[in-house]
Amino acid sequence: MGSTHIVEVNQIRNLTKGHVLYFYESQDQYIVFVTDFITSGLERDEYCIIVENDRNISLIKTRLTALMSSSQLEKVIFVNNYDFYYASGDFQINSVFDFLPNVIEDSSELDLVIRSWAHVEWRDEHEVSKLLDSEHEAEEIVAETKLLSVCAYDSERVSKGFKDGLIACHNFLLKE
Repeated sequence: MGSTHIVEVNQIRNLTKGHVLYFYESQDQYIVFVTDFITSGLERDEYCIIVENDRNISLIKTRLTALMSSSQLEKVIFVNNYDFYYASGDFQINSVFDFLPNVIEDSSELDLVIRSWAHVEWRDEHEVSKLLDSEHEAEEIVAETKLLSVCAYDSERVSKGFKDGLIACHNFLLKE
């Protein structure tokens, strides 16, 4: 079930649930947004699962280390996006919930609140067709679990038709 409308936002600090779409253009702004996403989650005592490439993980960790204590950062779990999307050998969007037992001890804890940020990258064009189906599934999971989940895409790699399809299955559009 796709979203009937999408709300544009310029920051995500005040969001606590929803399926957020982000087409990034600036690498620097991207790092600012993901860091803000993490720090606002930690301020709410939430776990943050960040699905990201190694280069950006390094940049994010450097920025976070200057802002947060090591005990706070224990609630930030980084998962390499290649490992996440290609875990089954072929490109596939996985649910963050499929990864919970692997990344958080006692993930069955009832009061555990999780937010996720996923940098979606793919190798070639045939994998794009799988993305829309997966994003529709993710929309249902996010709605059921009341999760805050951001899906970030490089704006240069997204065609107009693909962009329209992605917008149809998200609640929020994060604008730079």
